[in-house]
Amino acid sequence: MKRALLKQLSAIPLGKVVTLDQMACAMNIPARHIAYMIAQLSPEERGLVPWHRLVPTGCTFPVEKKQSPRQIEQIRMLAQEGINDPAAHVIPPPFDYSTVFWADEGL
Repeated sequence: MKRALLKQLSAIPLGKVVTLDQMACAMNIPARHIAYMIAQLSPEERGLVPWHRLVPTGCTFPVEKKQSPRQIEQIRMLAQEGINDPAAHVIPPPFDYSTVFWADEGL
């Protein structure tokens, strides 16, 4: 399942983001499982895929004082790609996941 997630993350184009609930729908697994797998990515795995383009449902992050180091890193990486307002860059529904995501591969 982790391999499928890494492949899905790799499919998110530069300048776009996907919400956690969109990814959960595409992979047909609960969003909490995806969040757990993202949290468990090694530094090497994070360097291989654009994990930062997977944003929280609602495209909101905690206020600055309550952000984790990884959230701070994610916001910085998104800003480097010109994404200061993730909500404006979400691949909008209705979205044909079958053209971008391969939910059944590697599961």
